[in-house]
Amino acid sequence: MFFEMRSYAVLLTVFNRIELTRKSLVDFEKAVSFIPNASFDIFLTDDGSTDNTKEVISQEFPNITILEGNGNLFWCRGMVNSWKYACGNNVNYDGYFWLNNDSYIFPNSIKEILSSSSEKSDQAIISGAFKSAINGLTTYGGRLKGQVKNLDPNGTLQRIEWMNGNLVFVPKYVFDRIGMLDDTFWHAIGDYDYGLRAIKNNIEVYLSKDYVGICEDHEKIEACYDVNVPIKKRFKNFYTPLGDDPFLRFIFLKRHYTIFKATKSFIITHLFVLFPSLMKLYNNK
Repeated sequence: MFFEMRSYAVLLTVFNRIELTRKSLVDFEKAVSFIPNASFDIFLTDDGSTDNTKEVISQEFPNITILEGNGNLFWCRGMVNSWKYACGNNVNYDGYFWLNNDSYIFPNSIKEILSSSSEKSDQAIISGAFKSAINGLTTYGGRLKGQVKNLDPNGTLQRIEWMNGNLVFVPKYVFDRIGMLDDTFWHAIGDYDYGLRAIKNNIEVYLSKDYVGICEDHEKIEACYDVNVPIKKRFKNFYTPLGDDPFLRFIFLKRHYTIFKATKSFIITHLFVLFPSLMKLYNNK
């Protein structure tokens, strides 16, 4: 597996949170130090940070390529920005890693993910499973359609459908067939869409055999569904990348499910913004 020289691109996008970014990069560099005969080029889009992210990272990690965003890219479009630059780097990469800057990986994680990819002839996507340092429960990784809870790793490669983008390996075989993330999606949904697009192209998506790191669950109710937020502000948040943009949700559901499901969701989410209490009743039915 590791005898021939291989090259990988590592993709990040960040906005502030310099301490998280620093720790994430330190952990990543430690993990790749266990992998001989491989190089890792890191491409980081700094999307308008105001906490000196660019200056700190360029000083402490001089080998990282730092790209400047316009402050309006958010996660998915920021990742696409990093990916496009990596593709123009005149290196025929063997694969691409996605890494979130709030995800802290274990020293053996990259080696294990590459080993799992090799088991699948480097023709499948591997998504890393994360757990909470507070309670040890699974926080991110992936799940099957229709499930609310993410799958727990069980020592084997389990197929998943809805994939989280905290730490993901996309081998060259996959990239050559489905390309990069779709920048139709601004912030969220892009990772789910990528995994489902892969499956439609007969590419399998797997959860890592074991936990690859620590990432706390930061899922929270969007302001658009918060009864304590004034209705005008709820709708303002609703149509932003950090809300639950109904148009992007419509595109996603129409693409991967049915136009009926997409239309139903479009109507229901608007009702939830108008009457947030309906959301709890709907989810508990």
